[in-house]
Amino acid sequence: MFEVNLSPPTRDRFGLLENEIDCHRSHGAKIVNCPSCGYEAAVEEPGFSPIYFSHCLLCKTKTRYVRIECSCGAKGIYDGARHQKCTSCKEPFSYSLVVSQNEPKVCGEEPPDTYDEAQAHCHICRKEQHTVFEFDHQWLCLNCLEEHRSPGCCEECETIQTGDIEDSFESGCMDCSGRISWD
Repeated sequence: MFEVNLSPPTRDRFGLLENEIDCHRSHGAKIVNCPSCGYEAAVEEPGFSPIYFSHCLLCKTKTRYVRIECSCGAKGIYDGARHQKCTSCKEPFSYSLVVSQNEPKVCGEEPPDTYDEAQAHCHICRKEQHTVFEFDHQWLCLNCLEEHRSPGCCEECETIQTGDIEDSFESGCMDCSGRISWD
């Protein structure tokens, strides 16, 4: 799934981990290829759907990602940063593809046939377009993969965003300056 750089010191360290990896497997852990070093040495744990976490026993990298299947049939991961395209055909993953494969509820309703728009702006990554979707009563930004509480609406400009928008009528939100700017 990922390219593996088999440099001798890393290969030797990987060999030393064989017993530890087997111990994790025997206790029911799922071992996957590490998105960072490429070795099958990462312990995968499910987060809330569709998020997965892994921590590599070899390179110590911790990763959060969404599993995805490309239109070419290859399976991969989307992490909003390093892994944003298929490793086989190099096709970029779209938010629509990530969302449609993980069936979010849109505003508490059944999943629609198409996923043209997210429901809110993310106050952490501050992208200009909406990047926050609801997945099984949890809110997730598909740009930075941060989990959020339910988004709110700015009292001044009615922008829907995550984060604290209390007193937004006066102080504004990420899109406006609120009423304070009127003085």
